[in-house]
Amino acid sequence: MKANNNQIGMIFILIGMLIYSFHDLAVKIIANETTIFQLFIIRAFVGVIVTMTFLKCLNYKIRVFPVYPNLTLIRCVLMHFGFFIFFISLEKLSLSTVTALFFAAPFFIAVLSALFLSERIGLIRVLIIVLGFIGVFLIVKPFEETEFSFFMLAPLFTAFSYAVAMVISKYTRENQNAFLQAFQQYFVSLLLSIITYIMVLVFPLDFIDKEEWRFIFGSIKLDDYFIFISIAILSIFGTLGMTLLIHAYQVGSPITNGPTEYVLLILAIINGYFFFGNIPDYLSLAGITLIILGGWALFFREHQRNKINP
Repeated sequence: MKANNNQIGMIFILIGMLIYSFHDLAVKIIANETTIFQLFIIRAFVGVIVTMTFLKCLNYKIRVFPVYPNLTLIRCVLMHFGFFIFFISLEKLSLSTVTALFFAAPFFIAVLSALFLSERIGLIRVLIIVLGFIGVFLIVKPFEETEFSFFMLAPLFTAFSYAVAMVISKYTRENQNAFLQAFQQYFVSLLLSIITYIMVLVFPLDFIDKEEWRFIFGSIKLDDYFIFISIAILSIFGTLGMTLLIHAYQVGSPITNGPTEYVLLILAIINGYFFFGNIPDYLSLAGITLIILGGWALFFREHQRNKINP
């Protein structure tokens, strides 16, 4: 693989993470005005329409059965439920905490890439990943938590699901381009969202305090056009962000590109400050500094490799 492919992947990841930083912010802002099923069904429907439009413009033939049916199903199901519980945790926890916990993903990506893609994990990459994790540790400060929250496990599951999906995307890149993989993702997510919502309506679940879990069990309301249009617009950008991330992992090395995603944490903290008044403490600032240094070290390392191996 040419070294500049990794730099191209990094650029796509940076753009994708910029989009997702505002995507997650918008989801947290409108969470009190909508429900997760309304969000997911509209999001998936818009995603299907947008990706299908791009595939038609590219004259790409969509197969009824994908080349890798089992891997495609695993990728789509994991991504769906991974981000389903991610949005639930986003409604319950702070934006920076959820984002920080999500950044177990580069570690999972590195391990899975070494196991299934036969990629080598060099010392510098290991040090950069460790540096990023130290930064995340300083920001989350688990040693200061007085009570463990179950919701903190959700972003970790999302990180694992995302890592598996990106490694599969890399493995199947020869037969499935980024738009097709995004189309498959949203199509499966739409089906699963509808099926799950019907199950929630059919089963009584009287033992659950539905008022406390309103974000999950609240009814879908389509008469609020502002929320409907907001989710639709949000979904268009979310589709673009997902397509960019899938393409990034297709053209570049997952091990190399993974730590670049730490930029989302910086953006989440900035958004948390301006929109929710959350001010990072000294440990958080130290963590941010470590993450920035790690990201720049990785980028310049790839730049030097590109000079040596053009």
